Amino acid sequence: MVRRTAVLLRKLLGQEQTLERLAGLEGRLAGLEGRLGGLEGPRYPSGPVYLGDHQALVAARWGGKLVVDTRDSLLAPWLLLDGLWESHMTGWLHDVLRPGDTFVDVGANIGYYSVLAGLRVGSAGRVVSVEAHPGLARLLRRNVTINGLHTRTEVWQRAAWSGPAELQFHQRLHYSANSSVGPVAPETLEQLADEEQVVQVQGVAVDSLLGDLGRVDVLKVDVEGAEVHAFTGLAGTIAAHAGISIMFEWSPEQLIQVGSRPGELVDLLEGLGLGFCLLEDGLQPIERSRLLSLGYGNVLARRSSA
Repeated sequence: MVRRTAVLLRKLLGQEQTLERLAGLEGRLAGLEGRLGGLEGPRYPSGPVYLGDHQALVAARWGGKLVVDTRDSLLAPWLLLDGLWESHMTGWLHDVLRPGDTFVDVGANIGYYSVLAGLRVGSAGRVVSVEAHPGLARLLRRNVTINGLHTRTEVWQRAAWSGPAELQFHQRLHYSANSSVGPVAPETLEQLADEEQVVQVQGVAVDSLLGDLGRVDVLKVDVEGAEVHAFTGLAGTIAAHAGISIMFEWSPEQLIQVGSRPGELVDLLEGLGLGFCLLEDGLQPIERSRLLSLGYGNVLARRSSA
């Protein structure tokens, strides 16, 4: 498919100046398809299956089956049409996880990465998934079960926080992945044609949920601006696992929306002995000053010896 697409584009554009860009695109797509294990095989059907009640069943290109909410305007369109979400993040996680690993997914959404991880770590591995949004947590549980991963996956419907707390959670309808303990401006909701409902959720330090896990190999944190609170509640786990790899969403605007300063997050993680690499920059190291000037990114945090 990659080669056929590139040939068609060359015919349509017919300009010499496009060849270099097309060659680069072809290489990146081919590399991704190779890493994810032959995505054009017979496992991937021509389209999703509508189940009714705003739900559809889709096949991810890496082999998982996922129920999505068709009202969602963020993650669902990509899965419904492409069977893939955040290809760079998907590829990284697919490459880094090994059989027997333990993966902790904080802000698990419908379980896209939890299911991918469950398939990668195998029966000897473990997955712990934490999701605050009640509706997403229900889909998360269902997706874990559909893929036969319930014996190796633990699901918690909780908000990752610094400790026990009752929190006001802004639950959004069409952009549910952006639901947060931080409020959304009415004009933003109007611009996106979105709706929200404020519900009570239970906040908890994720350290207390992990209990006596013998190991944590990979940790993913995506909690829509609550990262300072979430990492405070994960400090014990991070300190106890020297070789842990942590991927987190960097979004200063959302941090401020929840009442944190971006520098607080950097201070917290550096205080735990972690350095940073930027996924969108090929996992090149990123200095503190550049990170603080960045508007958005996916950041890998780990110790230099890891």
